[in-house]
Amino acid sequence: MSLGMAENNNVYHDSSVHNLTKLRLLCDRFVQEATEKGTAVEEIVDKYVEKHSEILTCVKRHDTREMRSRVNSANHESAKKCPCFARWAMVLAPLLVLIVAVCISDNTISDFISSKCLVRNNYFVMEVTRPPTNCQRVCGGVKAPVLLSANVTQREFAKWAYLSRPLIVRKGAAHWPALERFSLSFFRSVYDSVEGSYEAVSEECQFLPFKSEFVDLREALRMHPARAARLPGTTPWYFGWSNCSPGVSAVLRELAPRPSFLPEHSESSALDWIFMGGDGPGASWHLDYVQRPSWQAQVSGTKTWHFRPVPECQHTCQSFSATVKKGDIIFVDTNQWYHTTHIHKGQLSITIGSEYD
Repeated sequence: MSLGMAENNNVYHDSSVHNLTKLRLLCDRFVQEATEKGTAVEEIVDKYVEKHSEILTCVKRHDTREMRSRVNSANHESAKKCPCFARWAMVLAPLLVLIVAVCISDNTISDFISSKCLVRNNYFVMEVTRPPTNCQRVCGGVKAPVLLSANVTQREFAKWAYLSRPLIVRKGAAHWPALERFSLSFFRSVYDSVEGSYEAVSEECQFLPFKSEFVDLREALRMHPARAARLPGTTPWYFGWSNCSPGVSAVLRELAPRPSFLPEHSESSALDWIFMGGDGPGASWHLDYVQRPSWQAQVSGTKTWHFRPVPECQHTCQSFSATVKKGDIIFVDTNQWYHTTHIHKGQLSITIGSEYD
Protein backbone atom coordinates (compact mmCIF):
# COMPACT_ATOMS: atom_id res chain seq x y z
CA MET A 1 0.00 0.00 0.00
CA SER A 2 2.04 -2.08 -0.82
CA LEU A 3 -0.43 0.85 -0.87
CA GLY A 4 -2.25 3.27 -3.05
CA MET A 5 -3.10 6.75 -1.96
CA ALA A 6 -2.53 5.36 1.44
CA GLU A 7 -1.06 8.10 3.61
CA ASN A 8 0.90 5.09 4.66
CA ASN A 9 4.63 5.51 4.38
CA ASN A 10 5.13 7.97 7.19
CA VAL A 11 8.28 9.80 8.15
CA TYR A 12 8.72 12.38 10.85
CA HIS A 13 7.81 15.97 10.06
CA ASP A 14 11.28 17.47 10.60
CA SER A 15 14.64 17.90 8.87
CA SER A 16 15.23 14.14 8.78
CA VAL A 17 12.29 13.61 6.43
CA HIS A 18 14.55 13.18 3.42
CA ASN A 19 16.57 10.43 5.10
CA LEU A 20 13.75 8.27 6.43
CA THR A 21 10.99 6.14 4.97
CA LYS A 22 8.18 4.11 6.41
CA LEU A 23 10.30 1.13 7.36
CA ARG A 24 12.17 3.18 9.94
CA LEU A 25 8.92 4.08 11.66
CA LEU A 26 7.46 0.60 11.36
CA CYS A 27 10.55 -0.92 12.96
CA ASP A 28 11.62 1.69 15.52
CA ARG A 29 9.67 -0.17 18.16
CA PHE A 30 11.97 -3.16 17.70
CA VAL A 31 15.28 -1.33 18.29
CA GLN A 32 15.35 -2.01 21.99
CA GLU A 33 14.22 -5.59 21.45
CA ALA A 34 17.02 -6.11 18.93
CA THR A 35 19.69 -5.20 21.45
CA GLU A 36 18.06 -7.32 24.13
CA LYS A 37 17.59 -10.38 21.92
CA GLY A 38 21.21 -10.42 20.78
CA THR A 39 20.32 -12.05 17.46
CA ALA A 40 23.26 -12.18 15.07
CA VAL A 41 22.80 -9.74 12.23
CA GLU A 42 24.78 -11.94 9.85
CA GLU A 43 22.42 -14.85 10.47
CA ILE A 44 19.35 -12.77 9.71
CA VAL A 45 20.84 -11.25 6.58
CA ASP A 46 22.04 -14.61 5.27
CA LYS A 47 18.61 -16.15 5.59
CA TYR A 48 16.76 -13.13 4.23
CA VAL A 49 19.02 -12.73 1.22
CA GLU A 50 18.88 -16.44 0.47
CA LYS A 51 15.08 -16.39 0.45
CA HIS A 52 14.24 -13.03 -1.03
CA SER A 53 16.57 -10.49 -2.61
CA GLU A 54 20.12 -10.13 -3.79
CA ILE A 55 19.98 -6.39 -3.21
CA LEU A 56 20.64 -6.80 0.49
CA THR A 57 23.85 -8.80 0.09
CA CYS A 58 25.76 -5.57 0.51
CA VAL A 59 24.39 -5.31 4.03
CA LYS A 60 26.37 -8.36 5.14
CA ARG A 61 29.65 -6.50 4.87
CA HIS A 62 28.65 -3.85 7.38
CA ASP A 63 30.81 -1.49 5.41
CA THR A 64 28.97 1.73 4.76
CA ARG A 65 31.60 3.04 2.40
CA GLU A 66 31.52 -0.08 0.27
CA MET A 67 27.72 -0.03 0.29
CA ARG A 68 27.72 3.54 -0.93
CA SER A 69 30.07 2.56 -3.70
CA ARG A 70 27.76 -0.24 -4.82
CA VAL A 71 24.67 1.96 -4.74
CA ASN A 72 26.38 4.72 -6.65
CA SER A 73 27.72 2.24 -9.19
CA ALA A 74 24.25 0.77 -9.73
CA ASN A 75 22.84 4.24 -10.29
CA HIS A 76 25.82 5.61 -12.23
CA GLU A 77 23.90 6.50 -15.34
CA SER A 78 21.08 8.09 -13.36
CA ALA A 79 23.59 10.05 -11.33
CA LYS A 80 25.08 11.48 -14.51
CA LYS A 81 21.70 12.90 -15.44
CA CYS A 82 20.89 14.05 -11.93
CA PRO A 83 23.90 14.54 -9.61
CA CYS A 84 21.67 15.19 -6.62
CA PHE A 85 20.24 11.69 -7.00
CA ALA A 86 23.72 10.29 -6.37
CA ARG A 87 23.95 12.26 -3.14
CA TRP A 88 20.44 11.06 -2.24
CA ALA A 89 21.48 7.44 -2.76
CA MET A 90 24.57 7.94 -0.61
CA VAL A 91 22.45 9.27 2.23
CA LEU A 92 20.07 6.33 2.09
CA ALA A 93 22.63 3.59 1.58
CA PRO A 94 23.74 3.45 5.24
CA LEU A 95 20.09 3.14 6.23
CA LEU A 96 19.99 -0.26 4.58
CA VAL A 97 22.15 -1.49 7.43
CA LEU A 98 19.46 -0.22 9.81
CA ILE A 99 16.94 -2.61 8.29
CA VAL A 100 18.44 -5.67 9.90
CA ALA A 101 19.32 -3.79 13.06
CA VAL A 102 15.79 -2.67 13.87
CA CYS A 103 13.50 -5.24 12.29
CA ILE A 104 13.71 -8.03 14.87
CA SER A 105 10.41 -9.39 16.16
CA ASP A 106 9.56 -11.43 19.19
CA ASN A 107 9.49 -14.68 17.27
CA THR A 108 11.95 -16.70 15.25
CA ILE A 109 14.22 -15.61 12.44
CA SER A 110 11.85 -17.38 10.09
CA ASP A 111 9.01 -15.16 11.29
CA PHE A 112 11.23 -12.15 10.81
CA ILE A 113 12.01 -13.10 7.24
CA SER A 114 8.35 -13.27 6.30
CA SER A 115 7.24 -10.29 8.39
CA LYS A 116 5.47 -7.22 7.01
CA CYS A 117 8.30 -5.18 8.48
CA LEU A 118 10.83 -6.16 5.83
CA VAL A 119 9.23 -8.23 3.11
CA ARG A 120 6.00 -6.36 2.37
CA ASN A 121 7.30 -2.88 3.22
CA ASN A 122 10.86 -2.89 1.93
CA TYR A 123 10.96 0.89 1.70
CA PHE A 124 14.64 1.49 2.27
CA VAL A 125 15.47 -0.69 -0.70
CA MET A 126 12.68 0.91 -2.73
CA GLU A 127 13.95 4.41 -2.01
CA VAL A 128 17.55 3.59 -2.86
CA THR A 129 16.51 1.95 -6.12
CA ARG A 130 13.78 4.45 -7.01
CA PRO A 131 14.36 5.81 -10.54
CA PRO A 132 15.07 9.55 -10.56
CA THR A 133 12.05 11.70 -11.28
CA ASN A 134 11.73 13.67 -14.50
CA CYS A 135 11.45 16.97 -12.66
CA GLN A 136 10.41 19.10 -15.60
CA ARG A 137 7.59 16.74 -16.55
CA VAL A 138 6.29 16.05 -13.05
CA CYS A 139 6.66 19.30 -11.14
CA GLY A 140 8.34 21.93 -13.28
CA GLY A 141 6.42 25.19 -12.93
CA VAL A 142 3.75 23.62 -10.70
CA LYS A 143 2.68 26.02 -7.95
CA ALA A 144 -0.78 24.67 -7.19
CA PRO A 145 -3.02 21.75 -8.13
CA VAL A 146 -4.99 21.80 -11.35
CA LEU A 147 -8.64 22.60 -10.57
CA LEU A 148 -11.42 21.03 -12.62
CA SER A 149 -15.19 21.29 -12.21
CA ALA A 150 -17.57 18.44 -11.44
CA ASN A 151 -18.84 18.37 -15.03
CA VAL A 152 -15.40 17.56 -16.46
CA THR A 153 -15.61 15.03 -19.30
CA GLN A 154 -13.47 11.94 -19.76
CA ARG A 155 -11.76 13.61 -22.69
CA GLU A 156 -10.92 16.73 -20.70
CA PHE A 157 -9.74 14.75 -17.70
CA ALA A 158 -7.56 12.51 -19.87
CA LYS A 159 -5.33 15.49 -20.64
CA TRP A 160 -4.25 15.58 -17.01
CA ALA A 161 -4.79 11.99 -15.86
CA TYR A 162 -1.20 10.77 -16.27
CA LEU A 163 0.92 13.90 -15.87
CA SER A 164 1.71 13.14 -12.20
CA ARG A 165 0.61 16.66 -11.24
CA PRO A 166 -1.83 17.06 -8.32
CA LEU A 167 -5.36 17.73 -9.50
CA ILE A 168 -8.67 18.41 -7.74
CA VAL A 169 -12.10 17.88 -9.22
CA ARG A 170 -14.31 20.20 -7.20
CA LYS A 171 -17.56 18.52 -6.13
CA GLY A 172 -16.64 15.48 -8.22
CA ALA A 173 -18.21 13.21 -5.59
CA ALA A 174 -20.98 15.55 -4.45
CA HIS A 175 -23.68 13.23 -5.78
CA TRP A 176 -22.40 10.10 -4.02
CA PRO A 177 -24.73 8.51 -1.42
CA ALA A 178 -21.62 7.99 0.69
CA LEU A 179 -21.66 11.65 1.70
CA GLU A 180 -24.78 11.00 3.74
CA ARG A 181 -24.05 7.42 4.81
CA PHE A 182 -20.39 7.07 5.74
CA SER A 183 -19.60 7.32 9.45
CA LEU A 184 -17.73 5.31 12.04
CA SER A 185 -20.93 3.51 13.06
CA PHE A 186 -21.70 2.79 9.41
CA PHE A 187 -18.37 1.06 8.87
CA ARG A 188 -18.74 -0.85 12.13
CA SER A 189 -22.17 -2.08 11.03
CA VAL A 190 -20.91 -3.14 7.60
CA TYR A 191 -17.86 -4.99 8.88
CA ASP A 192 -19.83 -6.62 11.68
CA SER A 193 -22.38 -7.90 9.16
CA VAL A 194 -19.95 -9.34 6.60
CA GLU A 195 -18.40 -12.59 7.76
CA GLY A 196 -14.60 -12.66 7.66
CA SER A 197 -14.28 -8.97 6.79
CA TYR A 198 -12.11 -8.04 9.77
CA GLU A 199 -9.86 -11.04 9.12
CA ALA A 200 -9.53 -10.01 5.47
CA VAL A 201 -8.14 -6.63 6.54
CA SER A 202 -5.69 -8.05 9.06
CA GLU A 203 -4.51 -11.00 6.95
CA GLU A 204 -4.64 -9.72 3.37
CA CYS A 205 -4.70 -5.93 3.63
CA GLN A 206 -3.38 -3.42 6.13
CA PHE A 207 -4.57 -1.40 9.09
CA LEU A 208 -2.77 1.87 9.82
CA PRO A 209 -3.15 3.12 13.42
CA PHE A 210 -0.99 6.21 12.81
CA LYS A 211 -0.54 7.76 16.27
CA SER A 212 -3.45 5.93 17.88
CA GLU A 213 -3.10 2.85 20.07
CA PHE A 214 -5.55 0.69 18.10
CA VAL A 215 -4.13 -2.67 17.12
CA ASP A 216 -6.63 -3.54 14.41
CA LEU A 217 -9.74 -2.32 12.62
CA ARG A 218 -12.15 -4.15 14.91
CA GLU A 219 -10.78 -2.36 17.98
CA ALA A 220 -10.78 1.01 16.21
CA LEU A 221 -14.38 0.76 15.01
CA ARG A 222 -15.52 -0.33 18.46
CA MET A 223 -13.98 2.56 20.38
CA HIS A 224 -16.01 4.11 23.21
CA PRO A 225 -18.93 6.23 21.90
CA ALA A 226 -17.66 9.31 23.74
CA ARG A 227 -14.31 9.04 22.03
CA ALA A 228 -15.94 8.30 18.68
CA ALA A 229 -17.92 11.52 19.10
CA ARG A 230 -14.66 13.37 19.93
CA LEU A 231 -16.10 14.78 23.12
CA PRO A 232 -13.92 17.12 25.23
CA GLY A 233 -11.41 15.23 27.33
CA THR A 234 -11.25 12.20 25.03
CA THR A 235 -8.12 11.15 23.14
CA PRO A 236 -7.92 12.28 19.50
CA TRP A 237 -7.76 9.55 16.87
CA TYR A 238 -6.98 9.04 13.22
CA PHE A 239 -6.56 5.73 11.40
CA GLY A 240 -6.90 4.13 8.00
CA TRP A 241 -7.15 0.74 6.34
CA SER A 242 -7.36 -1.02 3.01
CA ASN A 243 -10.33 -3.26 2.34
CA CYS A 244 -9.88 -6.81 1.03
CA SER A 245 -13.39 -8.09 1.73
CA PRO A 246 -15.47 -8.53 -1.47
CA GLY A 247 -18.66 -8.27 0.57
CA VAL A 248 -17.67 -4.94 2.06
CA SER A 249 -16.37 -3.73 -1.29
CA ALA A 250 -19.76 -4.35 -2.90
CA VAL A 251 -21.41 -2.12 -0.29
CA LEU A 252 -18.81 0.62 -0.63
CA ARG A 253 -19.01 0.68 -4.43
CA GLU A 254 -22.77 1.24 -4.33
CA LEU A 255 -22.27 4.34 -2.20
CA ALA A 256 -18.92 5.55 -3.57
CA PRO A 257 -18.69 4.53 -7.25
CA ARG A 258 -15.68 4.83 -9.52
CA PRO A 259 -15.35 8.46 -10.69
CA SER A 260 -17.18 8.62 -14.01
CA PHE A 261 -14.66 10.92 -15.67
CA LEU A 262 -11.70 8.56 -15.34
CA PRO A 263 -10.30 7.62 -18.77
CA GLU A 264 -12.61 5.24 -20.59
CA HIS A 265 -10.15 2.37 -20.87
CA SER A 266 -8.47 2.82 -17.49
CA GLU A 267 -8.80 0.12 -14.87
CA SER A 268 -9.26 0.85 -11.19
CA SER A 269 -7.75 -1.16 -8.38
CA ALA A 270 -10.12 -3.47 -6.54
CA LEU A 271 -8.50 -2.24 -3.33
CA ASP A 272 -10.14 0.66 -1.51
CA TRP A 273 -8.42 2.79 1.12
CA ILE A 274 -10.41 4.52 3.85
CA PHE A 275 -9.05 7.14 6.25
CA MET A 276 -10.94 8.82 9.05
CA GLY A 277 -10.32 10.96 12.10
CA GLY A 278 -10.71 14.30 13.82
CA ASP A 279 -8.85 17.58 13.55
CA GLY A 280 -5.10 17.58 13.74
CA PRO A 281 -2.31 15.75 11.90
CA GLY A 282 -3.28 13.07 9.43
CA ALA A 283 -0.46 11.28 7.65
CA SER A 284 3.10 12.49 8.16
CA TRP A 285 5.46 13.29 5.28
CA HIS A 286 5.93 10.32 2.98
CA LEU A 287 6.13 8.92 -0.51
CA ASP A 288 4.09 5.92 -1.64
CA TYR A 289 5.67 3.10 -3.62
CA VAL A 290 2.88 1.91 -5.87
CA GLN A 291 2.47 1.28 -9.56
CA ARG A 292 -0.27 3.74 -10.43
CA PRO A 293 -1.64 7.23 -9.71
CA SER A 294 -4.36 7.50 -7.10
CA TRP A 295 -7.55 9.34 -6.28
CA GLN A 296 -9.08 10.13 -2.92
CA ALA A 297 -12.61 11.47 -2.38
CA GLN A 298 -13.34 13.69 0.62
CA VAL A 299 -16.61 12.20 1.81
CA SER A 300 -16.80 14.23 5.02
CA GLY A 301 -14.89 17.07 6.62
CA THR A 302 -12.02 19.15 5.24
CA LYS A 303 -8.40 18.15 4.73
CA THR A 304 -5.36 20.10 3.61
CA TRP A 305 -2.63 18.36 1.64
CA HIS A 306 0.93 19.69 1.66
CA PHE A 307 3.19 18.70 -1.23
CA ARG A 308 6.90 19.00 -1.84
CA PRO A 309 9.09 17.59 -4.59
CA VAL A 310 11.39 14.60 -4.24
CA PRO A 311 15.01 15.46 -3.33
CA GLU A 312 16.36 15.45 -6.85
CA CYS A 313 13.75 18.03 -7.90
CA GLN A 314 14.07 20.48 -5.03
CA HIS A 315 16.13 22.95 -7.03
CA THR A 316 13.66 22.81 -9.94
CA CYS A 317 10.27 22.56 -8.27
CA GLN A 318 8.53 24.05 -5.26
CA SER A 319 6.28 23.08 -2.39
CA PHE A 320 2.61 24.03 -2.15
CA SER A 321 -0.63 23.11 -0.39
CA ALA A 322 -4.18 22.29 -1.42
CA THR A 323 -7.40 21.98 0.57
CA VAL A 324 -10.16 19.52 -0.31
CA LYS A 325 -13.67 19.86 1.06
CA LYS A 326 -16.65 17.55 1.29
CA GLY A 327 -17.45 16.23 -2.18
CA ASP A 328 -14.06 17.04 -3.75
CA ILE A 329 -11.81 14.38 -5.29
CA ILE A 330 -8.05 14.82 -5.33
CA PHE A 331 -5.78 13.01 -7.79
CA VAL A 332 -2.10 12.57 -6.96
CA ASP A 333 0.78 10.46 -8.17
CA THR A 334 1.94 9.74 -4.64
CA ASN A 335 5.09 8.07 -5.96
CA GLN A 336 6.35 11.44 -7.19
CA TRP A 337 5.35 13.90 -4.47
CA TYR A 338 6.16 13.90 -0.78
CA HIS A 339 2.89 14.66 0.97
CA THR A 340 1.37 15.09 4.39
CA THR A 341 -2.17 15.87 5.48
CA HIS A 342 -3.88 17.92 8.17
CA ILE A 343 -7.53 17.64 9.23
CA HIS A 344 -9.47 20.85 9.84
CA LYS A 345 -11.66 21.44 12.87
CA GLY A 346 -15.33 20.67 12.52
CA GLN A 347 -16.83 17.64 10.84
CA LEU A 348 -15.10 14.27 11.06
CA SER A 349 -12.84 13.68 8.07
CA ILE A 350 -13.66 10.54 6.07
CA THR A 351 -12.06 9.71 2.73
CA ILE A 352 -12.12 6.77 0.35
CA GLY A 353 -9.72 6.27 -2.50
CA SER A 354 -8.10 3.85 -4.90
CA GLU A 355 -5.66 3.64 -7.81
CA TYR A 356 -6.21 3.76 -11.56
CA ASP A 357 -4.16 3.22 -14.69
